Amino acid sequence: MSQSMCVRETFSHDDLFGHLNDTRFSAQEAAKYLEVSMPTFRRYVQSQKIKPVEIVGRKQLFSSGDLRKLKRIS
Repeated sequence: MSQSMCVRETFSHDDLFGHLNDTRFSAQEAAKYLEVSMPTFRRYVQSQKIKPVEIVGRKQLFSSGDLRKLKRIS
């Protein structure tokens, strides 16, 4: 069997991250997802490019949908 029959070369965003549709990310996880440093992510939050959907104690949580939108814009 040839390898080209077994390997899919292109994937949509939903193929890769569809299972995370309703997931909430910590600031550190969100920065990794967006491929930015923590200081850059904090600037995004401070400038309200993204807002936390939930705050638990000192921890801010961000929705995967908001992160996906921001990633498309950036």
